[in-house]
Amino acid sequence: MHEIDQAVKRIAGRHPDCFMNLFFGREHTVRLQGVEDAQIQIPEHRADKVWHVHDGVEDGYLLLEAILQPARREFRRLNLKNAAAQVFFNTPVITILLYLQRGDYATFPESYADELYGLRNTHRFARVLLWEHADRIRSGELKELAPFLPLFEKDPGPEVLQQMNAIIETVADPEQRLELKGFGAIVAARSFPEEIIRQYLNLEFPMIRETTFFSELLDQERAHGRVEGELKGELKGRHLTLRRLLERKFGPLTPDLVLTLQKLKSEELDALTVTVLDLQSLDELRLWLQNFYNGNSGRSATH
Repeated sequence: MHEIDQAVKRIAGRHPDCFMNLFFGREHTVRLQGVEDAQIQIPEHRADKVWHVHDGVEDGYLLLEAILQPARREFRRLNLKNAAAQVFFNTPVITILLYLQRGDYATFPESYADELYGLRNTHRFARVLLWEHADRIRSGELKELAPFLPLFEKDPGPEVLQQMNAIIETVADPEQRLELKGFGAIVAARSFPEEIIRQYLNLEFPMIRETTFFSELLDQERAHGRVEGELKGELKGRHLTLRRLLERKFGPLTPDLVLTLQKLKSEELDALTVTVLDLQSLDELRLWLQNFYNGNSGRSATH
């Protein structure tokens, strides 16, 4: 979801009028006052996009939350985020759940309730099912949302890419056109191999990577990779320390034990490190690993 989430945020930032049209219809009177930095305004609960809007009478804020898979358990977090924004802006704030993918899901929730001792609080959000607006996208009214067309079908065929490309080609600005094709490639990668995407979107991936968005995304991925590398390095050091403790106590370890130990995650390393002093033999170590895996993760110690 990370890449698609980034695409939604970028398109929402680039083309806010398209989203106003999506939410309120072609003849709406709502006007965009500005785009707020969600990270600055709500540091603990970042929204996908925050818009300041007005219609000449009412003034308020819209919080966009793009959702790929329904997850009602996230609604408490969304409610807290909405409440934090209301306190910060001191004005009405509406959270809009933008469901992107139809899939096999039977329901797309817009509310949740807390009940206790017969008392009940119900929280409801505005909801938009993007695939219900597919005709508006295909007609060009919401052309900036064409990259999401492959999400509307369970098993999309190449004709969806043809439609996407034809719609995006109507965008006047060449850089925005290329960027939208890049977003389309990100979404299409869930269903199509790269060569099919190249063919039907009529693009070269090196050109896409040179656009501003993908440069930023690449920087983010590199930073993420550095953090991951640091974490992996720390974990590797802990594996080595544990192995040395065991070898000092029991002598050389067999290859199967070494392989199993290398697969231990952080919390598993913690548990075994605490237990090392109580173990009396390698057989007890194998038994501990087997019991731990079976009791905590449903896996065998060697898989």
